[in-house]
Amino acid sequence: MTNHEILHIAMKQSAIDLNSHAEDFAGPKNKVVLSKMNAGRKKYFEQPHFCQLACYGEAVVASVDKRIEEFMTSFVNKHLGFRCFDMPQLNTLNAELNKYDKCVGIISEYYLPDMTRSREVQPDFDIKILTDNEILPLYDDDRFHMALSYTCDSERRDVIAVVGYKNGEIIGVAGASNDSETMWQVGIDVVPAWRKKGVASILTKIITNEIVKKGIVPFYGTAWSNIASKNTAISSGYISAWVELAAIDKD
Repeated sequence: MTNHEILHIAMKQSAIDLNSHAEDFAGPKNKVVLSKMNAGRKKYFEQPHFCQLACYGEAVVASVDKRIEEFMTSFVNKHLGFRCFDMPQLNTLNAELNKYDKCVGIISEYYLPDMTRSREVQPDFDIKILTDNEILPLYDDDRFHMALSYTCDSERRDVIAVVGYKNGEIIGVAGASNDSETMWQVGIDVVPAWRKKGVASILTKIITNEIVKKGIVPFYGTAWSNIASKNTAISSGYISAWVELAAIDKD
């Protein structure tokens, strides 16, 4: 897969998630659509969006409830796509969401693998690659919630894990969940004593390679303010691809 192909797959997935079209993210104009639970959406979207924004650097697409369609159309038409995520605009958006007992709750940045960069590694620790039910024994260890969902039973589940060992002890885990048919989300957790020693990037590179071999697009998500996580993505051969904002219930 090329970078262009990977980006197109991600945009198609976002279009399904937001009830839009892939080309909408390339602009030139921002767009508001009514939210709908489409088949093939990412599995963690369990109900229609009240207000969900996504931007790949050009136009923003807002998938919204009918009650705020008029407001959001006016809102997005006043700003460049990425400017909809700036604080003055978010204050305005939050004031409207408050009327419905909602608020801006999540702003995430997502990364896709840069296929022009090498992800070859020579770890100085042992590696095990686990899939499906082989992952279950890891659930006895409660330290890796950034890497594992701790379930193989639900529709969205852990499907692959790369475990690093030193002297027989686990030092880190990279995991991936089957978020959609075309895209798996990567997470990473390293025990405190082994952080900032390159373990996170090595495990992330290995799991990325394994997912790509399966013809699936890996993606890496993090809060926009999580500098450590963002640096791990970059050092693991990922590049920033899109941002999302989601409204949540105030309680």
